[in-house]
Amino acid sequence: MINGLISKNTVFDNYGRPVTSLRIQLNAICNFNCFFCHMEGTERNMSFLTPENIEKIVEVAASHGVNKVKFTGGEPTLRNDILEIIRRTRKHINGSISMTTNGVLLPILAVKLKDAGLDRVNISMHSNDDYTFEKITNVRRDYLDTVKRGIQAANNAGLTPVKVNFVVLKGINEDQIDSMINFCAKNHAILQLIEFETSRGRENSGDYLKYHVSLEPIEEKIKKRSIYMERNELHNRERYILNTLDGEVKVEFVKPMHNKDFCKHCTRLRVTADGNFKTCLLRENDYFNIKDKLNNQRSLDEEFIKAVKNRIPYWR
Repeated sequence: MINGLISKNTVFDNYGRPVTSLRIQLNAICNFNCFFCHMEGTERNMSFLTPENIEKIVEVAASHGVNKVKFTGGEPTLRNDILEIIRRTRKHINGSISMTTNGVLLPILAVKLKDAGLDRVNISMHSNDDYTFEKITNVRRDYLDTVKRGIQAANNAGLTPVKVNFVVLKGINEDQIDSMINFCAKNHAILQLIEFETSRGRENSGDYLKYHVSLEPIEEKIKKRSIYMERNELHNRERYILNTLDGEVKVEFVKPMHNKDFCKHCTRLRVTADGNFKTCLLRENDYFNIKDKLNNQRSLDEEFIKAVKNRIPYWR
């Protein structure tokens, strides 16, 4: 059983992996322009699903045992109907509803998002200094202060536990891990150190060689510093608890590259902003179009099962 969330209606793929969570891309636009952003495997500025469309997809997924939803983008808070989307989703999901965001609009939206039914947020913050932040995001340095206020607003609103996503980049921010640990301890956030990734066959590409950092030696150092460990059953990864001058802090590692264990424990099906089920972020030809099936629940139901059955572990 994974997180105690498998039900009698849960659909399993042909590798015995249950699908219990849906990752829904709400748009493909962002007020940041991070140079490494994968835009959930889609193109920028595509059309997007309506709140009604999203509710139909969530309702069908929930009928097949899905009980967790994560909203992504682009930047999902840029949608002016984001509160309606969350309210509609809450009607069908008894488990966690979360969101990945850059945090810029959280100072004004956090309480409203919580009231609409959002449980928690992941906030992308890939640097703790103004210069590097500007270099990564291609926005003004003072936006970093806004993101930090967004983290505070999320905590104050109860969108917890707040997770800070930090993609480790060679020669850019890999020397900031200790400062990020201290920052997260002060701000009551879990730090997620994320491996820079690319699709199979592109490991010799210029960007991958330039920016990829192996997280293994970093994790070994963190493990030695930890006072105890927990296990996050999502992708079967360790969560390390460290003692700092500002109290305890939790650190996780997201290592999707060449990681059979990561794929073995994947329980996620993706929905793209323009209306496709997508089985894996790293694959390019795994789209199942559902936009023309949204008015036919039986067809949507069949497409959900078809997409799940076509899930293949990327690293195996």
